[in-house]
Amino acid sequence: MALVFVALIFVPGSGFSQPDAWLRQSSAPIDLPGGSRVEFASFESKAVHGASRFSIFTPPSYAKGDKRYPVVYFLHGLFNDHTSWTIDRHGDIPRLLDERMSGGRLAEMVLVFPDGGRSFYTNFHDGSMSYETLVVDELPAYIESNYRVKSGRASRAIVGTSMGGYGALKIAMRFPDRYRAVAVHSPIVFPVKNPLDVPPEARSGRLYQYLSGIFVTVYGDPFDQAYFDENNPLVLAKSAHFADLDIYFDYGTADRYDASVGLSRGLRMLDEALTSRGIAHTFVEHLDEPHGWELVYTHIDESMEFLAARLQ
Repeated sequence: MALVFVALIFVPGSGFSQPDAWLRQSSAPIDLPGGSRVEFASFESKAVHGASRFSIFTPPSYAKGDKRYPVVYFLHGLFNDHTSWTIDRHGDIPRLLDERMSGGRLAEMVLVFPDGGRSFYTNFHDGSMSYETLVVDELPAYIESNYRVKSGRASRAIVGTSMGGYGALKIAMRFPDRYRAVAVHSPIVFPVKNPLDVPPEARSGRLYQYLSGIFVTVYGDPFDQAYFDENNPLVLAKSAHFADLDIYFDYGTADRYDASVGLSRGLRMLDEALTSRGIAHTFVEHLDEPHGWELVYTHIDESMEFLAARLQ
């Protein structure tokens, strides 16, 4: 089980490189029919030692006045970046959000999509890169200083898919004073203690070497189990204090990572851990539905409405 788990967890296609089809090649703004706008920008970050890129969705009325809006930080998956949500591979998410907000079905809000690389939104064990600090501290400070968004926990939420679902869950659980709610689609929640614990004969494979390189970069070389646990949503669900954090998570039973990763097992374990502690949450299984952005497009109404009902 562990061997299959590590061997197949993040295979997006035939190779290990980031597919161009999953990234937007143009940085030109996107103006949407209802008045919403998507812009691509960057700022200088101490946490990642250079320009940190992000995209930002502003709602239909943003350009018409001086109103401030709730803000949602949306974390992408592995092999994606801050532009991937705008790629119309499984549905046009920017247009859908624009339609929902301009039509009054969804309350207006600003959404921010940082570039998280392949970091699992975790500060690297050796201190070289600090992606959690980027998401939790630097980016909100920049956004609140340069865009009309409300500050404070009551008006801030975090969302993610796949690796970004892992990141959003663990960040919200580690910093419940920063976020009113968290909503994630197809989050990677590891159902094993150490995802690198595979038989010795499997460790010479090219894919294992690639994935273990990511894990030891983030969690230490040698792999630091205690540090991984500090950033593991399943461990945090059993011990961290976040009783007033509202939580939504879902996945599709046809998720391509279920058989290999045990994604459904990890999420059911998360559900059980939260339930055993009496922590209110929403867990949804979508029959015969897929992983990632395709699931996001189909069910973003549910996650955004979940957040809109809670944000001020």
